[in-house]
Amino acid sequence: MFIYRNVQQGFTLLELMVVIAIISILASLSAPTFTRQIAKAKLIDAQNIATQHQAIVEEFILLNGHFPSTEEFALYRRTLADNSIVKSLTVKNQNSISGDLVLTLNNSTDITEGQMITYQRDSNRNWSCTSDINEQLLPQQCTSSIGEEE
Repeated sequence: MFIYRNVQQGFTLLELMVVIAIISILASLSAPTFTRQIAKAKLIDAQNIATQHQAIVEEFILLNGHFPSTEEFALYRRTLADNSIVKSLTVKNQNSISGDLVLTLNNSTDITEGQMITYQRDSNRNWSCTSDINEQLLPQQCTSSIGEEE
């Protein structure tokens, strides 16, 4: 004599709820890391724009013998895309062959509108980078100026 049992296949509601809870916990732990990586990627885009404009400044100095004025730089700088992380790009503190290239940033993930990255060119043709952005987000060659002005 054979006895047939009704065998259920699938998961119970409790098992599904435990799996969903585990996935939720893992997602909440990884979300800050993802947002930081998005911000870093956007800053790499800003760094690429800065590198292009550093080359424009270098070429201008080579051809004209001095750091471009604000008006001269406006003639040579590239137009920024509407969706760019960089809001504006200017030069300041021009002194012979040294000066600053200043990128003002748009609002984005972990970046507040108006934050800046400043690339300084010295008379030895060396570029250095400072910014008021959180040091965890900055590219390796940049230093944070947060807390230095106190």
